[in-house]
Amino acid sequence: MGRRARRRARLSAVSWAIVDVENMYVSSERVFDPRLHRVPVIVLSNNDGCAIARSAEAKALHIKMGDPVFKIRDVIKRHGIELRSSNYELYADMNRRFNAVIGEHSDLVEIYSIDESFYRLPTLADGRGDVAAAHALRAAILRTVGLPTRIGLGPTRTLSKVANALAKATEKVWGGVIDLHDTELRARLFAQWPVTEVWGIARALAARLQPLGVRTVADLVALPPAVARSIGTVVLERLVLELNGIACDDFKPEPEARKATAVTRQFGAPVTDLSELREAMVRRAVRAAEKLREQSLMATRLIAFAHGSRFRANAPSASRQTRLSPPSNDPRIIAALAGKMVEAMHQPGAVYTKCGVLLEELVPEGTGQGDLFVQADPRARGLLAAMDGLNDRFGRGTIRLAAQGFGGRSFDTKRGQKSPSWTTDIRQIPVAR
Repeated sequence: MGRRARRRARLSAVSWAIVDVENMYVSSERVFDPRLHRVPVIVLSNNDGCAIARSAEAKALHIKMGDPVFKIRDVIKRHGIELRSSNYELYADMNRRFNAVIGEHSDLVEIYSIDESFYRLPTLADGRGDVAAAHALRAAILRTVGLPTRIGLGPTRTLSKVANALAKATEKVWGGVIDLHDTELRARLFAQWPVTEVWGIARALAARLQPLGVRTVADLVALPPAVARSIGTVVLERLVLELNGIACDDFKPEPEARKATAVTRQFGAPVTDLSELREAMVRRAVRAAEKLREQSLMATRLIAFAHGSRFRANAPSASRQTRLSPPSNDPRIIAALAGKMVEAMHQPGAVYTKCGVLLEELVPEGTGQGDLFVQADPRARGLLAAMDGLNDRFGRGTIRLAAQGFGGRSFDTKRGQKSPSWTTDIRQIPVAR
């Protein structure tokens, strides 16, 4: 047996599964607020503007993703729909918790999104996926974290993702777990499942496939790999192979390396004063630099922008950019440059509703083009490590730059109906009386 064949055999000896949380944001809110169970719930976007998550009860009332709140006020009042502002601190911590449970059941966990994670598990002796283990994991997550989940199993990541989508759509029939190791079951389900529901098939690609008669997943499975490559490059070819049960361990339907990071938020209330706009921009610049350090990255380009409401005539809108030479994730450098950009952009008397910072052309720490005329601060690494350590331990903002301000006005988006930070702030832990 050749090396490639042995590798394929080794890959086929394991199953892939993906766990997704049912209505992650709403389910997280319900864990700590029993009043929200079995009632329609909507989680709102920044500044409480529109619906970004809906419970099954809200979906049954025809509330759509992105519906502006002001347009559905009558429906909200008539049906007693509960509203919650986005509580990203809570959702991130619940994600951490449910992944910790998955880690107790698998030797490999790959976080895919805030509400989905792949994990690996052995196949059974008959070559099928371990459905009983999947049900046990669902029960453990529900018992330990309180989140309802669905799981898809398959010999490849793509098949597990399709199985997961099918499990969502047919939960009452299949009980929240579907295993696509069975080729006969795959054939029956794929003949009825639209190709647009497949992981990695966007609308434009589906349009290119349509002239070939590819409308269902079964049609895509039957597509010769060479034809798939000619239409959608090697990515589509690997997708077809994975749908046929042939694992491509380097298959990635989405970009892997992060090329940019951004911190862009609307203000809770409009800003006109230059000093306030500068302070808001500095806070966003510091947070963007912090995000880079969390991923051991450095930026080569800085872009800052500030603008007013698009619904007002003659609203201000400006941006500035500069290169960072050498690449940096030092908040002192990035915030100082962003602050100077604000001074160049600000228009006296103008009303601003949003500002933000984008850091682009990211490179790993310790790489990137140096600068002959810039001497690196030898204390920077230790200083930033101490700053991050204290902020991690005692809360973000414990140690800050003076330019960020101390207390006073918050420039964050409005979250007037935000639930407490039940799991990340000891001062907000509920107390039973």
